Amino acid sequence: MHSIQLLGGALALAGYAHAQGEAQSKVVCDAKTKICYSSYSDAVSGMTFGIALPKNVTDPYDAIIKITAPIDNKWAGFSWGGNMVWNPLTVAWANGKSGIASARFAFGISMPLGYDGAEHILLKGTGTNSTHWTVNALCKGCTGWQSNEDVRYALNGTGITEFAWAYGLSAVEDPARNDSAFNVHAEWGKWYHDLNAARINNFASLVKTNLLTPVATGVPTTVVTSVKPTATAGVSAPAAIPATCNAGNAGFQSVLASGWKATKIAGGLTSPRSIQFDSAGNMLVVQSGKGISYHVMADTGCITSTKMLVSLNSLNHGIALSADGKTLYASSMTQAYSWPYDAAAGTVGTRTTIITGMTNGGSHLTRTLALNAANPNLLVVSHGSNSNIDTASGDPKTGRAIIKVFDLTKIPSGGYNYARDGYLAGYGQRNEVGMCFDNNNHLWGVENSGDDFKRTVNGQSKDVHQNNPGEKIHYMGDISKPNNNWYGYPTCFTVWQPSDFTDKTFKVGDWFVQAPNSTFNDDTCTQKATKASLTLMPHSAPIDCKFDAANSNMYITYHGSWNRNPTTGFKVVAVPFKKDDAGIYVPVDPITSTTAAKDIFWNPDVTKCQGNGPSFSSGCFRPAGLAFDKQGRLFMTSDISSNGELWILGQS
Repeated sequence: MHSIQLLGGALALAGYAHAQGEAQSKVVCDAKTKICYSSYSDAVSGMTFGIALPKNVTDPYDAIIKITAPIDNKWAGFSWGGNMVWNPLTVAWANGKSGIASARFAFGISMPLGYDGAEHILLKGTGTNSTHWTVNALCKGCTGWQSNEDVRYALNGTGITEFAWAYGLSAVEDPARNDSAFNVHAEWGKWYHDLNAARINNFASLVKTNLLTPVATGVPTTVVTSVKPTATAGVSAPAAIPATCNAGNAGFQSVLASGWKATKIAGGLTSPRSIQFDSAGNMLVVQSGKGISYHVMADTGCITSTKMLVSLNSLNHGIALSADGKTLYASSMTQAYSWPYDAAAGTVGTRTTIITGMTNGGSHLTRTLALNAANPNLLVVSHGSNSNIDTASGDPKTGRAIIKVFDLTKIPSGGYNYARDGYLAGYGQRNEVGMCFDNNNHLWGVENSGDDFKRTVNGQSKDVHQNNPGEKIHYMGDISKPNNNWYGYPTCFTVWQPSDFTDKTFKVGDWFVQAPNSTFNDDTCTQKATKASLTLMPHSAPIDCKFDAANSNMYITYHGSWNRNPTTGFKVVAVPFKKDDAGIYVPVDPITSTTAAKDIFWNPDVTKCQGNGPSFSSGCFRPAGLAFDKQGRLFMTSDISSNGELWILGQS
């Protein structure tokens, strides 16, 4: 369940705003700084946003931004492109008597990351009084950026453009740091702004005379990881792991299952997601909004050197390698790419676009990739729904809430179109972020199910969202032939806590619909939909899965909830598997079980993973990607909003 709405994430991903509408800004001059701004005041938020530009607004050009907000607005966000994803953001807040301006960029529906493409320099006028705080700053790099289609976009400094604002009512995690985490927005809005009126004479000299001494941003703090044992998880023993990799202290406390050990091997990453080991044993990591990093591994499991392999900020999750290790694949929200790859040298060749036409926007922005040795020419690509309940995705022709297979030996000129081309590996999977192959080379996936659910019968509604619907483990099987099965979404969902339903007696794993009627009801799901192999704790947000070498366990990362109080997830679990009489791998526990997933690595107090979602993630690590190396050691990424980490897990 991962439809997080952060910093105005509910705004449509509809490209970048262009000059339309009537300007709502007016010119206001500041007597102390002598700077005249094209300024807009919003009655709802109580905030004022001023923009000043140089006379010459040829890309690239600088800008001054002035944000004034009531004391109760603990942070304010300004979107330079009018959207809250895929354009620079200025996020500001009070810091004692001064203020902080932070350059951010949201590459998906998640905590906006620090953005190294822009820099803020505080100017006079920054300060706090008894009623309001003000941040006045020069911004270098805010007026132009790379779009999610890898195209340069720049604001028209002589026209009218649409901007957006947002603010939060809870304090940022550390107001002295410009990389501080902050909570979800309370409100957001948009307006049209006259940039031509923002152009001023003597821009450079006014900046120079109004410079402030930069405010210190502080240093990171660390917390020693706990390895306090708990109940035995009953999983097979991985290879030995190092006692230390000299990668610094863990960012957050943690707890391990009895007999298990965890060692941090790297920190300082940018939202690390999926992991892929190459044929030489090097680790490749997708850093969302940055690209793919290349890590040379020692025999111990520690990292000896690191570099960026691919710098491309549109990459956000998906990665795969060909069976011969010579072609690298990765995905953005809208496209999948390939590169010739040299594992020993750690280099890539010229990028080729192999799939286009994936949805630009929506709630689920990652496109997971999977390959296996048995079918080296078949690339599997999953695509989530466009919203919590994406009604249109019930038709597989939309190319959403679906998994598709593409033949890499037959890529047409310009690449495949995702919705039109390829064949199905199932549809009606709401957001199958995690995919993995078993030893039969059969495909499995873990689904993020829906949020905000009510059961409505005879006009009477009952809220069941706290503990329903269950997340799911799906079996898709052999990808060498089409799988046209429907897995239930957007209509059929699985019960996790039967007692929440008072109109009917259910068991764990049963199908239910939100509003049963004579045309479509719970029984219709039983007749038409393919049931999950196992139900998982609601709102856990499973986003990766990997089988151990013996296929005795499927390891799953629970990314963590946003739509549940108290929170849940934020851990790594193991689900025991076995072979059935037909030689098919299946979960040991039945679908009616609520205890099949065994905790391996988790946060000691999951209620600290709060803030209406893991945007704040205060006190918590966030498991994301998983991979086993050739020695059978399990590696995990933690994609916290800043200072992301890499871990190695194993039994003592």
